Order: sequence, then structure tokens, then C-alpha cells
Amino acid sequence: MDLSRKIIILIYGRAFSFLISLVIPIALTRLLLKEDYGTYQQLVMIYSVIQAILLLGIPQSLLYYYPRNESEAHPLLVKQTWSIVGFSSLFVILASLGISEGMEILESEHHLQPFIFLIGIYTGIMLLVMPLQNLLVLEGKESLAMQCMIGFTVIDIIVLPSAAWLNPSTLGMVYGIIATAITKAAIVLVYIYLNYLNKAYVGNTFYKEQLAYGIPVGLTAMIYVINVNIDKYLVAMFFSTSVFGVYYLGSLWAPIFGWFTQSASQVITPRLSKAHKDNNLVEMRNLYNKSIEKLSFLFFPLTIFLILMAEPLIITMFTGKYEDAIPIFTIYMTLLPTYSFRIGWILMASGQTKFLLRLAIIVSVINIAFSYFLITNLEGDDRLLGIPFATVMVTWLSTFAIMYQSMHTLDVKIVDAYPWRKIFSILFISLISAAPLFMILSLDISELYLLIISSLVYGIIFLYLTFRMEIWGETEIRLLNSLFSLKNS
Repeated sequence: MDLSRKIIILIYGRAFSFLISLVIPIALTRLLLKEDYGTYQQLVMIYSVIQAILLLGIPQSLLYYYPRNESEAHPLLVKQTWSIVGFSSLFVILASLGISEGMEILESEHHLQPFIFLIGIYTGIMLLVMPLQNLLVLEGKESLAMQCMIGFTVIDIIVLPSAAWLNPSTLGMVYGIIATAITKAAIVLVYIYLNYLNKAYVGNTFYKEQLAYGIPVGLTAMIYVINVNIDKYLVAMFFSTSVFGVYYLGSLWAPIFGWFTQSASQVITPRLSKAHKDNNLVEMRNLYNKSIEKLSFLFFPLTIFLILMAEPLIITMFTGKYEDAIPIFTIYMTLLPTYSFRIGWILMASGQTKFLLRLAIIVSVINIAFSYFLITNLEGDDRLLGIPFATVMVTWLSTFAIMYQSMHTLDVKIVDAYPWRKIFSILFISLISAAPLFMILSLDISELYLLIISSLVYGIIFLYLTFRMEIWGETEIRLLNSLFSLKNS
């Protein structure tokens, strides 16, 4: 299957999953009190950190080792992978039980204490699910990977609002996510058993090597997750649960859009790993350059549009009681262009996981210090807005560091490493396409109609101008065709 088509299938799947998943916060913000919604999201935040730690970089290690081994060794690699995440799953469940019992003995009155063991169960079960996407891509089953994304999202859409309706509380939501995890894990384990676990394998296990590669990646992912959530930790410390719920909705979006880069990474990183093994720098440069070009085509217009449409978007989706999330959302949208450049695929493919780990640690320390400084020195509403501002600034610094190290690895100058002409052309066209939106926003109509009309006008103008200015090439045309022919993939 064509490389571009593989990427668009995964991006299409993630985009569609994201769009339909918006049903969940829309429903929950209407079914739950602000306090319950805020507490639920605090538990989800805890889960994301624990998951990043205990995955030990194993899903990413698949992308590295799978293309470097013969097909006969793949069953061994898969069995080894799920045995590691299985051990991590058991560990987190037992650890959460111990922590919960310990807090009960100490008579802890922390508002999250009743949910610690339950969130541990959820985390442990979900660990068994996480490597599946990478495995399907490596098997060349991008369409199945897309179907899994969408299918798992549908499970969430059915179960979570139902749980909130039946039991509109934090406890009801926790039971709901456990139910979704059990369903997903059952599907994954059946697939793994039928395709790998019931087959003989050749070769010797290499747990040490896989962990040696994966643990730095896992620690990097953990620190990245912590860094992404530092703002939320500080909000949880200095503000009420209801404010946390508002902040979460404003900060939710930027990390979600990072899923699109993950889709491209699942396809391109194995190619880069193979090229690095063959010492083919030309192939690595071409893949890197084209990736940045295509990601810019996605993220630059999205940035402009979402910043302008922040108010009608937030109010339409979450009602006016969450309008305080609008400035938070706007600040975070300035992060989207970093997803076009902050791709550490070159470093991952070349085994520079320790560099990414060191960078993540440095970025986290700077982010904590800067965020704490702003939150303790600003006053009023600016205290809350200082937190996303610090996160954005630090993220841009890390982006420049990754860009520099990638250029060094590829032995190429900055003028040649990036498709600057197309990048600036896309940015210019995005700004021109946004001009009519100012007139549309002045119309006295509902926020929903503003969103619909603005989306159509902006999308049509952007696509027309990019085509007329020859930003579109054969690849873009194939990608567009792919959107309407995925059923044949």
C-alpha cells in the first residue's frame, strides 16, 4: 500500500474518532456537576501518567524491533511484548490496592482516595490494549487499525454517557471506564491469541534488549505526559475542582491533535529505522522533509481557524457555563504548529532515546519553575492564564531543540532540512482564508450556525487557494481521493 495512503488511513481514523469522541465531553458536561466532572478528569490525568510509566516504552519498541527482525521471529517479539505489559498490569493493580489500603489505615481524607484502587484496575487493564495499534500498522493492517480506533471510540461513546446518566457521579464514571477497558482488552487478547500466542516461535528471547530500548522511551513518554499535565497539576493544587474542570476543557485540545502525528509516526518510524540501519541518510532526509510538509498542511490552517472560532466552539459544545475555558483554549491553540516540527522520529529511529529523555527532564523542570513563578506572582484571572502561557513557551523551546538535533543527525543545514517555501505559503493562505471569518463572526446568529458557516467558507477558500498556488501535488490529490475511497483499502 502507498505510504501516503497508509498515513491518511490512520489520520482519517484518528480524526473521525476524535470528532465522534467529542460526544463524550459534550454529554458529561451536561450530565455531571462541575465538581464531579473535575474530579473525574483528575483521575484520568493520574491514569495517563501511570500508563506512560508502566508501558516502559514497549509499544514504541515494537516499531524499532519489528522491521529489524525476520518474520519468523515476530511471534516471539509479540509474546515477549505482551508478557511485559502483562507484568506491568499486575503490578499496577496490586500497587494501587496497597496504596488504597494504606490511605484507609492512615484515615486519609483526600477526595481521590475512594477511587485509587479502581483507577489502578482501569490502568492495568488498559496497558494490555495499548501496543495493539502499533502492531496492526507493522502487520500492514492500517485499515484494521483505523477500524479499531473508531470501534474503541464507539464503545466509549456508548458506555460513558450511559454511566453518567445511570449514576451521575465520579464513582459512576469510574465504573464506566472500567467497563470500557474490559471490553477493549478482551478484543485485543483474543486477536493476540489467535494470531500469535497459539503459534510456535523461533529464536531466543531478548527482554533485556527490548527493555534497554524501551525504558528510556517510556521514561521520556512519562516525563512528556507529566510536562503536558504540569499545568493541570498546578491548577489542581491552587484552584477548586470546578475550576479544574473548566481548565481541562480548555487544555484538552492540543494534546488530542498530537494523535495525528502519532498516526504518521506509526508508518514512518519503521521506514526511518530501516533507512538508518542501511545508513541511507538521503531516504531519511526525504521522509523527514515530506512529513513536515504534510503536517504543516494540516496544522497551520487548523491553528488559525480554531483561534478565531474559540468562543462559538466552546459555547456550542459545553454551554455558556464553561465560557471561562475560551482564553485557555486560545492560548493552547498556539501549540498546534509545533506538531509539524516537534517530531522526534529521526531521533527514535536512530536510537537517540537518551537525548529525548534528557530533553524531557530539562523541559519539565523549566516548565514547573516558570509555571510556579507565574501562578504565584500574577493576580486575578491572570494567575490561571499564566499556566498555559508557560507550557506553550517551554514546548516551543523543546521543539527548537528537537529540530536542531534532528538536523545534526541528518547532517543537513536548516535551510535544506525543512520545506520553508511551502510552509510559509500554507501559513499565508491560511491567513487569507480567515479574512471572511471576521465578517461572519459579526453576524447576529447562534454559535452553532457561526461554526457551520465559518467552517464551510474557510475550508473552501483554503482548498481552492492551495490548489491554485500549486501547493497541492500528486500526493495531496491521492490523499484527497483516499478520503473518499477508504472502503476499498
